[in-house]
Amino acid sequence: MRLKRHKPGLKQFGRLVYSLILLSMIFAFTGCTGKGDLTFNPLPDGSEFTIAGKINLSEIVETDLAGSVRAELAAISDFSGFTVSAAGITARAAKDGSFSLKNVPFSESMLLKAQADKIVLMRRVSEDELFYSDLSSMELGLQTTAEALVWQQGVVLDKNLTAADIRAREYESQITAIVTALKLSLQLAEASVAKTVVDLPAIVNPAKTAAANILEREIVLRDANSVLRHIMIRKDIDMLKVYISASFGNDWDSSSSWDDVILHFTGLFEDFTFEEIGWKITDMEFLPDSRARVRTEVAVKLKSLASEEIVRQKTYVFDALWRKEGNFWKVYRNMPYRDTHPTQVGADARWGEIAEAHRELQAALAVENLEVFSHRISQVFGNDWDVTSTRNDLLVTAQSRFNAMDVKVAGYSLDSVEFIGTDRANVTCSAQVRVISLIPGIDIDSGPIKAIVEWRKEEGVWKIFRNLPYRFTHPVNLN
Repeated sequence: MRLKRHKPGLKQFGRLVYSLILLSMIFAFTGCTGKGDLTFNPLPDGSEFTIAGKINLSEIVETDLAGSVRAELAAISDFSGFTVSAAGITARAAKDGSFSLKNVPFSESMLLKAQADKIVLMRRVSEDELFYSDLSSMELGLQTTAEALVWQQGVVLDKNLTAADIRAREYESQITAIVTALKLSLQLAEASVAKTVVDLPAIVNPAKTAAANILEREIVLRDANSVLRHIMIRKDIDMLKVYISASFGNDWDSSSSWDDVILHFTGLFEDFTFEEIGWKITDMEFLPDSRARVRTEVAVKLKSLASEEIVRQKTYVFDALWRKEGNFWKVYRNMPYRDTHPTQVGADARWGEIAEAHRELQAALAVENLEVFSHRISQVFGNDWDVTSTRNDLLVTAQSRFNAMDVKVAGYSLDSVEFIGTDRANVTCSAQVRVISLIPGIDIDSGPIKAIVEWRKEEGVWKIFRNLPYRFTHPVNLN
């Protein structure tokens, strides 16, 4: 008897379609292994890089360590015997030591290596470097080799040590010791080096010790910066209170404090929203006393909730100081947050010297200390808008104010500094002073003051040289 074949119903048809889709997805996301199985293979990353640079080895070496038929102590003049490799891609170095590797695939553990027989030079290339750094001028030398060796030993210890971690100042002597050991090893007889110079116990052991001592800090700090960015996006004032140090301050703004930061962002979060906020770390340096300098580039686009208009759009570049307090990294100093705060990096000592001079003057104003003013005003001080403005007139005016009035408010911010040569600077600043006249007992307010004050370094001391408004009759908007 022939069995009657039934056509699949709607439910069975749906299951069939689902099975076919699932099967096609399995084939799409698996590779053919040659064995006919359906083992999942990792998808290729797809990122490829060109890495170029130069071998830098000027030290005296035992030439037969590099495969030379003639053994002598001499500097290498021809680097064409070196093979450079990274992530399975190899190329010969040119005579001058330059090299170029093309189509280098992405690798989380990339190590750039140059080898000639028993001489090996290395450089760790991190993920951040691959995607965000110039890969056309990578240098291979003893310093990069020492750092790469420490990174390798860190991996063995299950530590992800970054370049910033390894280059921290407190470990500088340990890295220098490895470099010195490498220099000495390069002068050994060929028979004394069984494999390569970097496999010698004199090199491996100090690298192990350094890796054990060095703390993992960069990744934690990068995570903290990421959290800080998301705090701004989420407008989470409670989390912000945790990430700002109670001792927070800014070199350029003496009114900056933990209270001022929280007060500012409380109001900002209520009335504005971050339409965009880019946050990029461009450099990091670890300092003594559990501190770190983090050069940060923050691009901000701020929108008013009331008008729905963009009210602030600028990019701040700053060297934030973070400090580890207990087990937690917090912003300790130099994070701009107000519209009047500088958008430039005050990287050299002159910025700090001028900022310190401003702090001295503001403190002197609060306690009516004329000696500080006398020290910080140039003998040839003058104003472009007032021929009667002189150093003597400024000091006499200040003394008369101290006698007749008490300072109630002395707000101040340093917005930017433009250096002219080595001993002059135009300082754009904002200020507001409110005093109480003692005899009538009334307040006198300068109102907001904007000025570009010229400073000059005289006998090693930064002094106000020109264009400081100090009388109530002087112009208050000099931008």
